[in-house]
Amino acid sequence: MIASGDDEGCIKVWDTRQHACCNSFDAHEDYVSDLTFVPDTMQILGTGGDGTLSVCSIKKNKVQSQSEFSEDELLSLVVMKNGKKVICGTQTGALLLYSWGHFKDCRLVGILPNKIIQLLAEHSEFPIERLAFSSDRQFIGSISHDQMLKLWDLEELLNTPQANNQEENEAVQADSDDDDEMDIDIAPPKSSGSKRKKSGNGGSSSISSFFDDL
Repeated sequence: MIASGDDEGCIKVWDTRQHACCNSFDAHEDYVSDLTFVPDTMQILGTGGDGTLSVCSIKKNKVQSQSEFSEDELLSLVVMKNGKKVICGTQTGALLLYSWGHFKDCRLVGILPNKIIQLLAEHSEFPIERLAFSSDRQFIGSISHDQMLKLWDLEELLNTPQANNQEENEAVQADSDDDDEMDIDIAPPKSSGSKRKKSGNGGSSSISSFFDDL
């Protein structure tokens, strides 16, 4: 089965054996920017240009939950911490953190160690739409509006002193496993009741995660 999102905000699930759509969700008022599938709950999470995060149940064939409208477009999402957290990326660069089962409210977060190690890759002046690791995690692929897929060798980055510093890695891992630290009381962004529709690109499901090792 394959999940897809279109410019009208509709999320569809396709059965490749029957060559037909088997589930359809009117989840967003604007384009669907990203999707991810959660096998344990049989749910599809989606983000859209309307500034919301949607949770669609394949079993019940309905939109099970929807976040409040954000003033910013949501462009990407990833499930973290063994399914306990969902992080969404926005057009302005802010990261919105949701706790699983509490998708109405979000928090602004910074990902530790909150520093740039080095420049990894670029697509000239074009924005980067998606990143994914190779199966052996030695390369990272990126796509952009220049209609190019680029592969970047991570050997130099993985062999830097920062990557091999065990104490630093343990400290970051310990901090990332602290639910209370990630749930500090920071005021969520203001919400608006409606959002003007903007054109964008439809999203498709992805099984890789850029944030796996954080």
